[in-house]
Amino acid sequence: MSDRASRRRQRRLNRRGWLQRLVIIINVFGIAFALGAAYLIRASYGRVEAIERVDLGGTLTPVNSESRPGQRILNVLLVGSDSAASLDDGDPIRAGRQGERNGDVIIVAHVDERDGSAALLSIPRDLWVPIAGTEREAKINSAFAVGGPAMLIDTIEASFGIPIHHYVNVDFAGFQGLVDALGEVEVWFETPARDWNTQTNQSQTGFEMLQRGCQALDGPLALAYVRSRFYQTMDDDGVWVSEPASDLNRIRRQQGFLKQVAAKAISSGSRNPFVFSGLVDVAVEHVTLDQELTPAVLLDLGGAFREFDSDSLQAYSLPAEFGWVGSASVLFADPEESVPILEMYRGAESSDPRTVRVEIVHTADTADAAVTVSHNLLIRGFGEVPLNLAPLEHAGVELRYGPGARQAADVVAQEMGEPVRLVEVGGLPGRTVVIAIGGPPSESGLLSPEIEQPVDAPKADPGKSTAATCGR
Repeated sequence: MSDRASRRRQRRLNRRGWLQRLVIIINVFGIAFALGAAYLIRASYGRVEAIERVDLGGTLTPVNSESRPGQRILNVLLVGSDSAASLDDGDPIRAGRQGERNGDVIIVAHVDERDGSAALLSIPRDLWVPIAGTEREAKINSAFAVGGPAMLIDTIEASFGIPIHHYVNVDFAGFQGLVDALGEVEVWFETPARDWNTQTNQSQTGFEMLQRGCQALDGPLALAYVRSRFYQTMDDDGVWVSEPASDLNRIRRQQGFLKQVAAKAISSGSRNPFVFSGLVDVAVEHVTLDQELTPAVLLDLGGAFREFDSDSLQAYSLPAEFGWVGSASVLFADPEESVPILEMYRGAESSDPRTVRVEIVHTADTADAAVTVSHNLLIRGFGEVPLNLAPLEHAGVELRYGPGARQAADVVAQEMGEPVRLVEVGGLPGRTVVIAIGGPPSESGLLSPEIEQPVDAPKADPGKSTAATCGR
């Protein structure tokens, strides 16, 4: 092969690579389709133009005209709408639905070209807020149901003070198509699980997984999994146990699944350009974009994220507390706890410890404690915290942190509400904290938080597990 031909081939591979990483950055419920369209724009411009557009010019915040490509900060509102009109007649999700479009999943993707970072902020659909353009308060998903994307965007901007620059919507069938276009996506299940409403004695989504371990989900099963609001797991005695905080735990599952989608997009899509063609087919049928989210914008973004790693994708949930409005169970945003996350979405370079990546490693005996810690961190705004099984010999709780993450480790230690041991680990990425939950504490109690391992001491291994590599 000549040098010129070799360079052309390498350019083609590089182009697939950075577009693949764009899929990772904003793959949530729809924008992955648009990225596939950007890749194929030269060869199939007509198909791309057929993707439905909505004019939100008077609603979206204009991107700073002084920002050059590579220096922009964008917030993209991603809405998974629960229109079931395009699903098969026998799909359990169609039960009781007439094709209405409600905001079932609301996520704001934050893309910062300055440092090549990306983050996802999940807004609980049950969050109680003032609805823009009205004189009433209601759950935030009702803004989309009543006034469409314009009212939802206005409500988010007014309630949280963050600009929305672009909009993407995908319906149920579109989400299924995303998963099927990528092939099956693997998810780790510590125990058998299902969606089961004990009040109606039936499943709302039809989700059921009776096998433990790493399981491959196709489009319909994946949709049922991420939508499950009555999630149950089986304990060691074979009894089904309902999980608390359905909306927040559902967010945790969604974020974990989206990271697996991101990993699959890299591993399969970058080696198979036909994946993109399938994404475009799905986009034409099931995706709506704002009129300013053009292929040119997506191609520009690609240059800033060609080296993006899916493991660095941050995921947060808006800190909220449970409450009641009449007989309705709702969530109220915690303004103080929300500030550092929202500041990042407003364009500030956040230094708040909650914006670091946190994961948990645990033994088989401390699995229940790990789930509790993950849930508590989710409520406090840390987002989805992955759980990984690992061999641990120490007693009690150990916080391992990477370079520059000591402040973050201190905050996590405070959130734990009990003494922990802090250990600096040179092999960990910066701004990463690993919570290692070992066996029962010694007779002298948990290790003191004041005792810190010297920097030049032998480095601890954060550990890997089947759960950590599932789908990779």
